[in-house]
Amino acid sequence: MRDRWLALGIAVAVVFVLWRAFYVAPGYETVHYDIVPVLPAEQYNPPILEIWEAMEEQIPFDNRTARLLQFDMRFDANGSLNVIQFCFTADMEGELWAHSAFVLRNGSTYFSSQRIDFSASGPHPLGALTAVDSIPFDEIPYGKRGVNLNIFCHEENRTYDDTYGNIYAALDGTLRPLKFISFATQEVWHTIEIYPIREPVVIMLDGEPQDENRTAIRIDEDPRALVVFPPREIGLAERVVYA
Repeated sequence: MRDRWLALGIAVAVVFVLWRAFYVAPGYETVHYDIVPVLPAEQYNPPILEIWEAMEEQIPFDNRTARLLQFDMRFDANGSLNVIQFCFTADMEGELWAHSAFVLRNGSTYFSSQRIDFSASGPHPLGALTAVDSIPFDEIPYGKRGVNLNIFCHEENRTYDDTYGNIYAALDGTLRPLKFISFATQEVWHTIEIYPIREPVVIMLDGEPQDENRTAIRIDEDPRALVVFPPREIGLAERVVYA
């Protein structure tokens, strides 16, 4: 029965991802690209920079105008890719479009472009993708249910210390524990934040949780969460203290 529910959950996740990939917001022109590239999706080696290269080949966007909107990635408990969702804005034939990529666990990749009426203020996507690509994924603890990975862009001064729990520098192909890192720069910098996938709360017919002793916890308060700083960010930091 457990395997049956697991298979059902995976099927629902795949359907949701494909729906997101092909959903068209009312009133906005959308282009779906017929060629579906299959990128190399190996354990501990997700196809990150390969996504950008494939999108450059297939989508006629203006590289100079590209701005990051979103990058999310999910792994299973074995460190294998489940899905990547990547989106950025960039001009295409003089008009602003949002360009999206959805990568499934077998490497099948779906691209789409949608005309939009807003502009993104984030950095160029390639810097963010390079930051994620620097992570040694074979050193990440994936737990019992896998992890979610998100990349965040920052423009304000910020300090991280041991109250954050697990903070690391991704340097020389390994994760080096940090005790303290602070930023005071006008350049946009990134953090890669990795959170364990928590077991879903089962709600009974009366609306109460099945486990009465289980308490809610904010995902950013989970002591198992990791905050990783790529090599470029270590170079931009005002002060770095290794543990």
